[in-house]
Amino acid sequence: MRLLFVSTYPHLPDIIGGLQTTTHDLCLALQDIGASVAVLCGLTERLADGNHLLPQRDETLGYTVIRVPDPNRALAMVAASWEPTAIIVQSGTALLPTVIAALETGRATAVYLHNVEVHQLAGTLYPDPALLYFSNSQFTADRWRALCGIDSAVVPPIVAPERYLVAEIGEKILFVNPTPIKGLEIMFGLAAACPDLPFLVAESWHLEPRWRALCKRRAEALGNITWVTPTRDMRTLYSQARVLLMPSVWEEAFGRTVIEAQLNGIPVLASDRGALPETVGDGGILVDAHAPILVWEAALRHLYGTDHADRSASARQKAFAATAATPLIAGDFLYRLASHAER
Repeated sequence: MRLLFVSTYPHLPDIIGGLQTTTHDLCLALQDIGASVAVLCGLTERLADGNHLLPQRDETLGYTVIRVPDPNRALAMVAASWEPTAIIVQSGTALLPTVIAALETGRATAVYLHNVEVHQLAGTLYPDPALLYFSNSQFTADRWRALCGIDSAVVPPIVAPERYLVAEIGEKILFVNPTPIKGLEIMFGLAAACPDLPFLVAESWHLEPRWRALCKRRAEALGNITWVTPTRDMRTLYSQARVLLMPSVWEEAFGRTVIEAQLNGIPVLASDRGALPETVGDGGILVDAHAPILVWEAALRHLYGTDHADRSASARQKAFAATAATPLIAGDFLYRLASHAER
């Protein structure tokens, strides 16, 4: 089969986020079982400026990536030239227009839902035999069923262990993606409450320069926060971490960083939002996102200290069970797409 993944978001390495890394690992896993894959994606504002006509074709990631300023407008042309068996529309800045553009190509169309953000639909999803729906977690599937009455097969993100495993872990508390919805203020509150503990903050999504400068000044004033720019090699972060901090205040649809960290026996301190309870499991501690910082501090010190060994073992066991299912996940995804395309 020839599978074309489409999103209006940019792809690696322009943006390093959960959607991008999940797509990357899934594409490679699908190729391992015989599928041909390509990604049609948007460009960052900087790259899109002055490049309104010609697609940028990229083969450096191990599969074809076609980068364009407007994937919706380019989809018909790309589908005609690349001839996919099925098009998989993924979460983006405006989902429904991309779904419509995919259906208009006459190709079998699926929708892979990676978040529960209604404001990013630009319309309303609906049950339709012409559409095959996937969700990245049971939480995501349940939410979209409640909102739109659609049924979706759960396809959890594939995480390739060899790209995240490290020989030894470190002593820092790792916080990825310093944005408000990821619980940035909780991180700053914990760093202030725990001056004896070292924190590591890693950028992920693009940050507005003035926002980055403000946050870095706050981090420097506290004195126990190391701030690093985005990296595609997460091993450089996990080799320094003892605990992953994920105090999201929005509803995480999965939280793949949890699995990546847990592979290394790094337990997770997370909020109880979205899919995080099912993703974290016994491999960490959950706290109410609205709890006082003293509650967060007590949980962090417990996980960092006396509870670390037990939670570390549980984290590793849970993560390896999840990643061992990769061939089954990829095979089931491909089988469902093939069945849909044959209708």
